[in-house]
Amino acid sequence: MKEIRLKTYSREDTGKKSAHKLRKEGEIPGILYGHKQEARKLTVPEHDFWHILHNATTEHLILHLEVEGADKSDTLVLVRDVQHHPLTGAILHVDFQRISRDESIKVGVPIILTGVAKGVKEFGGVMDHGMREVKVMTTPTEVPESLEVDVSDLQIGQTLFISDLKKQYSHIEFLDDDKVSLVHISPPKKLEISLEEVAAAAAEEEVAEGEVEEEGEKGDES
Repeated sequence: MKEIRLKTYSREDTGKKSAHKLRKEGEIPGILYGHKQEARKLTVPEHDFWHILHNATTEHLILHLEVEGADKSDTLVLVRDVQHHPLTGAILHVDFQRISRDESIKVGVPIILTGVAKGVKEFGGVMDHGMREVKVMTTPTEVPESLEVDVSDLQIGQTLFISDLKKQYSHIEFLDDDKVSLVHISPPKKLEISLEEVAAAAAEEEVAEGEVEEEGEKGDES
């Protein structure tokens, strides 16, 4: 990942009123914790943080955090959690976790799909993008910005799983289950409907044939 710097400020005030006041002033309340050090309450410039998120593929970023007034002003951190307002999407709070370059960390990496699946392009299938972010274990310097998956050869009914991703990126330790679906190509809806109609018609035909046979047997008895 690219090395991104973010300047923050220490804060003392806590509580809902203080957090509300910060947000009105264009700031975001945050917290820095980890490495068995004392947690530090922070104020994060909203504009700067939004700019970083806008140019990123994931919110689980690795940043060089500059904390004004701290003994160690430059700290390597993982953006562990970003809380958003459920309606407006505004950022309510940010959690930063201290990390070091030589330790392995669990982090989410986004999946980027490339190409156009044959089942979609040639037969009108529908591509269902399942898991959009996978969990990996690696050192901060080795965290990829994203993982690309080529779907060009996928036909209708075919699925790509985490296990397929492992084959492509054998040097990365994945934490999700092998059977989790990444991409699936479903039949076009019209085809699905027609198949259902065919199945229903076949069932009706079997019932009708059964009734005819039953009537025939009754006729023979008489």
